[in-house]
Amino acid sequence: MFPERKSDTVRRLVESGNYHSALKIAKGFRLGISREDSGKMTRAFECINNSQFYGSLGYNTGEVIDEGIRILKSLYGKKEAAQK
Repeated sequence: MFPERKSDTVRRLVESGNYHSALKIAKGFRLGISREDSGKMTRAFECINNSQFYGSLGYNTGEVIDEGIRILKSLYGKKEAAQK
């Protein structure tokens, strides 16, 4: 049996609601993801880990995180869940 691919791991993590871990992996993906979406997922991950710092830079960390999770779900969530 083959080891689980990273994209499958991200799908499993998104399905279970573990967005922090899913973003940690997915922020490094490049194939099939626009630069803009990749940047938003990276910024969301960074806002989760360094919310005070990004808040001091003027980011609304809640909105940044929500946008990153929305992109994550649209790319790796179930199609029905991404449309909600």
